[in-house]
Amino acid sequence: MHIDQIMFGTVKSSKPTVVFVTGAWHKPHLYASLLESLRKNSFPVVAPCLPSVGGVCDSFYDDVNVVRKIIADEISQGHEIVVLMHSYGGMVGSAAVQGYSKQEVPRGGGVIRMIYMAAFALEAGVSLMNALNDTPLPWWRSANEKQWQAANSSYILYNDVDASLAEACAAQLDLQAKGCFESKQTYAAWKYIDSTYIVCSRDNAIPKQAQVAMASQPGGRFTIEYLDAGHSPFLSVLHQTVEMIRKTIWEPM
Repeated sequence: MHIDQIMFGTVKSSKPTVVFVTGAWHKPHLYASLLESLRKNSFPVVAPCLPSVGGVCDSFYDDVNVVRKIIADEISQGHEIVVLMHSYGGMVGSAAVQGYSKQEVPRGGGVIRMIYMAAFALEAGVSLMNALNDTPLPWWRSANEKQWQAANSSYILYNDVDASLAEACAAQLDLQAKGCFESKQTYAAWKYIDSTYIVCSRDNAIPKQAQVAMASQPGGRFTIEYLDAGHSPFLSVLHQTVEMIRKTIWEPM
């Protein structure tokens, strides 16, 4: 299998590996500042490129399988894992960890925490489109039969980011496979694994109230944290984002 991914911190420490799952339209290099900052805090990081970004997948299973393979590889080495997800990545990360929690792995390793950063945390059997009342958002532009384009992305995704940086990031967004948004969630990881939801209060993509609602679902094992930021806090408030993630992963242990 060919997997394009960014890998940081190949020398393992006592800290868990962060498996980072990107949002729709985004490839890992757009998160480089966040991933590098985590590495500087001694967290090994693996950030795969999802096949649906720039691809024409009919479902999210191609994405899920890429992330599951990475998690399985880390577990085979006895490593504990924190899954950090942004936006659509919450769908993929949740499904990918089924059967891999610390409690389910016979000896050593396993997923110890999920972090949803302005991410979709949906019940099993619910698709992203279902969560949006089966209506595409106004800023999704149909590029072709199989792919969405993110329109007006500087305002929607990067509203609190420096204008020149926002424009540069928007220009690097890829097309997104439509089929992934139709896929039903297969596993609500937040019910079974300790989870943190980072609510981005000024988010123009997933409104604050929607994020809080997802983090407040019955049966959830969520701790809720807040950032005064838009949908991309890893660009607008990098230091605060890294500190929040660092404390979430390391200090409670």
